[in-house]
Amino acid sequence: MPLRKSEIHMHSVFSDGEFSPSELVDLAVRNQVSVLSLTDHDTFDGIPEFLQSAEATDITAFPGIEITVKFHNFNIHMLAYFKDYESINPKLRDRVKKMTQTRETRMRQLIERVNEVIPDRFQGKIIFENVKRAAEGVLARPHLAREMVKLGIVSSTGQAFERYLVKYNVERENLDAPIAIAMVRESGGVPVLAHPGERSYSLVCPEKGRQPENAPVLLEELKEMGLLGLECHYPYHERIGSVDYFVGLANSFNLIVTGSRDFHGFYSHQKASIFGTTKMEPVFLEQFQKVWAA
Repeated sequence: MPLRKSEIHMHSVFSDGEFSPSELVDLAVRNQVSVLSLTDHDTFDGIPEFLQSAEATDITAFPGIEITVKFHNFNIHMLAYFKDYESINPKLRDRVKKMTQTRETRMRQLIERVNEVIPDRFQGKIIFENVKRAAEGVLARPHLAREMVKLGIVSSTGQAFERYLVKYNVERENLDAPIAIAMVRESGGVPVLAHPGERSYSLVCPEKGRQPENAPVLLEELKEMGLLGLECHYPYHERIGSVDYFVGLANSFNLIVTGSRDFHGFYSHQKASIFGTTKMEPVFLEQFQKVWAA
């Protein structure tokens, strides 16, 4: 039997992706992807369009989100998956709306910082309203990077990050991990730790002092908080050969093993052809459904 394709970590124009939710569904149909979830950063705003678009297909589609959460003295990304839109607790929806406001405050501060360090002839030309206008959903650094390219301050979004947006970044005050996990579980959702071995917002990050040998202790702590899954199959994990390590770690803590492309499209230099190319059967779906039915 051919591999059943899935894409359960992807972003639309409602956060920092290239495509609208309905375009992502069209892309799934073209790439024969049959299991799908939209996981925009800190927003559910694209979910209604996403689910409505998927209704006319044979795709198994369910709501998701990617939340930035605080864990100890660093930030991690947590994915969460829900049975349907109605099951998302109003308390969680309200908290996510507040995240949008926090992102806007952070963007104003970041623009202020960057305007002070770019070449003199460009100073004051980055305007918050213009950056926001280019974003259909929550504001993120890629939106500022694109505005900087448009103004001619940098030649590419990558250059914007290399020269300015990493060095002068403004950290937001994010939701604490135990609170975020509890809110997801209260909605009957499945909290999954995203890209645990990526270079940022991850459990393992040697450049920032988070060594692989510390991962089991930290993961055990998250499991006790209610974490249910670990995103093991991930492009960066594949490149550095750490997929098996994370699968073993997930199995040792009886966590659901997930995987995806973290698809953003052009803004992450990803071609549409990679959509749904994670080489794993979506066995996680049955495990999700058991949680949703509990």
